[in-house]
Amino acid sequence: MDYLVTYRAEDHRYNANFVDGLLENDAYGKYVPCLASSYESNDDKSVWTFHLRKGVKWVTNEGEEYAELTAQDFVTALQHAADFSSSTAYLVEGVIKNFSEYEDGQVSFDEVGVKAVDDYTVEYTLTGPFSYFYSLTTYSILFPLNKDFLESKGTGCKLGEPVTDQCTFGAVDPTSILYNGGYILTNNTAQSVIELTKNANYWDKEHIYANKLTWTYDDGSDDHAVMNGFEDGTYSYAEISGTWSTDDFNSYLDKYKDNAYVPLSDSATFNVAFNYNRVNYVDSNKTTDAEKTNTQNAIWNKNFRLALMFGFDRISYAMQSAGAEEPAKAMIRNTLTPPEFVTVNGESYGDVVAKEIAAANPDAFSSDLSVADGQDAYYDAAKCKEYVAKAKAEGISFPVTLDLVTYANSARMVNQANSLKKSVETSSDGQILINIVNISDINAYYAVTYYAESGAESDWDISTATGWSPDYLDPKSYLNIYSPVRGDMMNSVGLNNENSTYYTDADGAAGKKVGLDEYQALLDTADKIVDLNERYAAYAKADAWLIANAFTIPVQCTRVNYMVSKITPFTREWSLAGLSEYKFKNVLVTDKTVTADAYAKAKTEWEKKKVAE
Repeated sequence: MDYLVTYRAEDHRYNANFVDGLLENDAYGKYVPCLASSYESNDDKSVWTFHLRKGVKWVTNEGEEYAELTAQDFVTALQHAADFSSSTAYLVEGVIKNFSEYEDGQVSFDEVGVKAVDDYTVEYTLTGPFSYFYSLTTYSILFPLNKDFLESKGTGCKLGEPVTDQCTFGAVDPTSILYNGGYILTNNTAQSVIELTKNANYWDKEHIYANKLTWTYDDGSDDHAVMNGFEDGTYSYAEISGTWSTDDFNSYLDKYKDNAYVPLSDSATFNVAFNYNRVNYVDSNKTTDAEKTNTQNAIWNKNFRLALMFGFDRISYAMQSAGAEEPAKAMIRNTLTPPEFVTVNGESYGDVVAKEIAAANPDAFSSDLSVADGQDAYYDAAKCKEYVAKAKAEGISFPVTLDLVTYANSARMVNQANSLKKSVETSSDGQILINIVNISDINAYYAVTYYAESGAESDWDISTATGWSPDYLDPKSYLNIYSPVRGDMMNSVGLNNENSTYYTDADGAAGKKVGLDEYQALLDTADKIVDLNERYAAYAKADAWLIANAFTIPVQCTRVNYMVSKITPFTREWSLAGLSEYKFKNVLVTDKTVTADAYAKAKTEWEKKKVAE
């Protein structure tokens, strides 16, 4: 619950409702005032000033007023984030003046580029022009924190003198934080229920329509549990799941033929990741050092990775979740950064990336390549065989067996793992083999995938348990995750970045083998460019590098299924970046199931008003 330190989406889906930021998004994606009533920047976007709304209250988990929000709370918050080595520090390192220098002990926090000009004015001084900074304020590292409350949570919470085991701020306990958002955490019972209750003292309480939000724990053992809950009135929405039997799926789709619709895809991108420096072999059928070495050499080989990419039928994979072609195609993504995230001189960013992919690797990709969402741009069994042969000519011994871990109690995940296995093994004529490692303990599964703190904890050769959503409106928010210097998701490819306490020489050597120094040079070039069209064009080269080298294989957005819902369409805040998408502010829930026609009409109207940033 320390929203200033955690980066995990599973935390933010709740934290975003507990604490507000300076700005938020409306239902059409526009950035609108939240805790700040107005803001401006200087001409070159290097100094940003936010004028706070007066009368905003901090309250306890009992709803009792604690203090009024002031500009100093934003200063306190940023120092606490630095003191406790925030997992999202990468968002402001090199952006806010002297933040990195404070982390390194070179300056006092008074020299960091954040200050309370007065009680209701907070100013950020940046290291240079950052046109996207306003959008970063919807991410939690720039949320506020009351100093008195923080330091009441233990001697180790004192600003400038952090001691982790003597500070209980942000512990998993409703009393561990203050609230200024639309909801308060009132029940958090592990593997049972989570309840959020409307904050009666919220500054914008007239737009909080649901008085209580309840999440019920689902261990995944009953695929029909959510639909049954929807039908008995427990849940407000449910998916028609592709993991059901064909008869069940068709029966429910027929039952809700007037109500089922395919919802919007989101800005998250989930990948097949390669482990570039595997050291852990607890979950593996490899018994000899020769097998381990050959597999690692294969993963370091670009042509081998391309063979896997071309052999992977991602629509069939998505079908295991979606159950039908329409929602399956709706979730397919072909690049790390979504193709419509930004535009370059009026052209789709994805179109620019496609041209760069073809230019970077013309042998593998044709000049008419399209990376638009909703279609599989890469699946080609003949090319898979061709690139197996190329890798073999470069010294890789076949067949190569890749360990893929999955959670045994999730029918969706098991079915998807089997789909990946079938398509790759068939496409490669059995030259690339997938060993599915089923882990039945969810905590053990997460320990080697999603919750792994270092690359060395990643016990697999390939993984589908990795994904990313952007934190701000710039391709950098996606592409920097694989920076070998500061990349926040390097552990998801079995490596650690150079600034990590876990970094080893072996990480650096593995990174060089796959060309991460070249990738870092592309990032550095792009980040120096101020003109947005030129900047985005430069980042498109980095996006293209990832595909041309098959560094990871993009697969899909957050899963899409036919949906039935009692939530009024397009009332929720919408954004491609930040935490607004997790807020339940403005959400309207009715007692009737939305019709597919009503959803389609609402979508048409929404698309007319949607903001193109």
